[in-house]
Amino acid sequence: MLQHIKHILVVDEEAELRQSIIRHLRRNGFVMDSALGDAEAKQIIAASEKTTLPVGLVIRIIKTYHDDCVEFIGWIHRHHASSSIVIISGPGNMDWIASLLKPEKDAFAQNPLTPEKLMDIIGNLEIKLRSRSISRPLITMEKQTPCKTESAK
Repeated sequence: MLQHIKHILVVDEEAELRQSIIRHLRRNGFVMDSALGDAEAKQIIAASEKTTLPVGLVIRIIKTYHDDCVEFIGWIHRHHASSSIVIISGPGNMDWIASLLKPEKDAFAQNPLTPEKLMDIIGNLEIKLRSRSISRPLITMEKQTPCKTESAK
């Protein structure tokens, strides 16, 4: 089991792909939830924050651009910053999707997506999150050290 990503929420209006992803990830030991749309997903994410196992990863399947999805991704970043996001979409111009994501904790994948590729993406996100949690205290200490030196003068 991974350290940072244990609880995953899959959001898609179509049941077939959503259930396929859930089935595969559950076999790999993840706690899984699903939502039919962004409004339901927000409720699940908010409720999970009150538990011992909040949603660590949201997988959002997007077929085409729509404002609700853009708002949903922004909402996650603003209100649940510790959750990562993977957006899965079909082929096409997806620059707008890349602009929504934070490369240090989010990812993008295009369909067709194999279960192995999805596990690779989740594993890579885990590595990014682990390196961020290790490096964060070092950055804080570096910022504090010059301040102490200046005040000591």
